[in-house]
Amino acid sequence: MCYNKLTKITQNLENKLNGIQIKMVERENRLNQLEEEKEQLCNEMIQKTNLIVFQLDKQEQYIREKFLIHRVEDDKEDNVDWEKVLFKIADDLDDNDIQRVHRLGQKRRNKENPRPIIARFVSYKKRDELLPNKRNLKNFEGRQHVFASENLTPLRYKLLKYMQKSCYDIYISCYTRNGNIKRQAQDN
Repeated sequence: MCYNKLTKITQNLENKLNGIQIKMVERENRLNQLEEEKEQLCNEMIQKTNLIVFQLDKQEQYIREKFLIHRVEDDKEDNVDWEKVLFKIADDLDDNDIQRVHRLGQKRRNKENPRPIIARFVSYKKRDELLPNKRNLKNFEGRQHVFASENLTPLRYKLLKYMQKSCYDIYISCYTRNGNIKRQAQDN
């Protein structure tokens, strides 16, 4: 009699244990399913966020019709003749083509790396006409290493610097045209 009761209790406990194990397997399967759904939603959100970031970057680059000129000495009175610098790039430049010209940021104590000059043009077309002539600044008034560049967004600037550093052995040069980063391979 005692044996039958113990057998019954044991079988009852085994049935309950099997039921608990089945529920645990079901819950583990549901948990795995939820984890997969979460991973898929996270991936979709990352893709959508990246798309939004790239679209915003594209829009920001589009409105940047500015031109940067680097390494022109920054004197105390800031008496640099901006027009002289810009006319060195293009002879047919008119005063009416330039909307605004000034230095960027606060004055630096480091004389070796002066603040860049930023020029905003009245039209995007005029700025594009000047870009191919930017090599005329190479020896501006005997100063070496003066150069001009497009005003890139931070994202595009980082990408350009990455391309210039990491792909040096593959490409001859990395440059920008209308905010797009281009590269020239060694074998053309």
